[in-house]
Amino acid sequence: MQLTYQRQDLITQVIYGELLARSIREALPADKHVIILTNQRYYDQFFQKIQQAFPHSFIDWYICRNQLYCNHLEELTEFLQFLGGFPQSNEYLFVAFGNEGVVQLTGFLQKTVLHSGEFWVIPTSLRSFFSALAENCTICKEPYNELLQQKNLPEYIFLDQSIVQKQADGKLIDLQMFLQAGLVSDYSFLQLLFKNFPTKKQLQTSSFIAFIEHAVQLYESNAPAITSYGTTFEKAFYLTENGHLLSAHMKRFLGLLLHLFWNLTINGSAFQIENFMIWLKTLGYPIELPEQLLIGEYLENVLTLQEGRKLLVLSEIGKIGESQAADEKTVIKAINHYQKIISEI
Repeated sequence: MQLTYQRQDLITQVIYGELLARSIREALPADKHVIILTNQRYYDQFFQKIQQAFPHSFIDWYICRNQLYCNHLEELTEFLQFLGGFPQSNEYLFVAFGNEGVVQLTGFLQKTVLHSGEFWVIPTSLRSFFSALAENCTICKEPYNELLQQKNLPEYIFLDQSIVQKQADGKLIDLQMFLQAGLVSDYSFLQLLFKNFPTKKQLQTSSFIAFIEHAVQLYESNAPAITSYGTTFEKAFYLTENGHLLSAHMKRFLGLLLHLFWNLTINGSAFQIENFMIWLKTLGYPIELPEQLLIGEYLENVLTLQEGRKLLVLSEIGKIGESQAADEKTVIKAINHYQKIISEI
């Protein structure tokens, strides 16, 4: 199956439900030097499979760190040193085969380096797939400190279900990407997810492939809003003492939920938040905040990070409204409401 995805003047061909080697072979340009950027875990797991997908190409690998935000300044600098050994006269194909950070890093590099080449993505998870649909490719100094940005989309995204499904530990994280799209831009899609994944067992045994086309359409209309929702609350965890007790993915997940609770505090939506939280807990999401987290400091960090900017507010679930600045009173109220609900369910 193939979808054409467009954000402004940038166009991507999304290919899924087909054999990876065959779909790549049909699109592969001749005489391209292939440089694959990946994380160590995916290099170890899929080296042979990816090599076989480019049987007649000369391939070099660049191995990034495994962390979520590997699209940082240090990694950028090290890759530029690596690329310095290759002649600028060659034509290159830069392939992101890794997590979200690898996709961001590759998209930024292909747009800015002197070496001419195309940009492709082979997602290792649905998180990196959705990252490839967001045209703002960033380089950060720290996860909470974005330094550089370029608008770029890959020419091709090859979504291989056999690769994505092997990341069983990421089912909850992948579902979060669909939840976020539904919360921000389509309430009926959120209801569809609830109907199809009511229990942990059904989540672990079912595929997300049937929802790809709908989610791609939502991103095509609202990618910046979907991807930005929750980021200020997420990044505040990195600045808060004992925030390290939460994994990078948990920081992102809880950031999404706390933004949602703040949003509901602002506009008093009729959304059944208790039922939503019970569902998340049933699926196995760890929704509790660490007891050691300094809530007062976290609150201050949220307000500091959003200084000079407004946060996206949903007029109702699935509908984007006007942005608004957070203040101490509403953030405190949101956090208290969150803690009250998780203590009761």
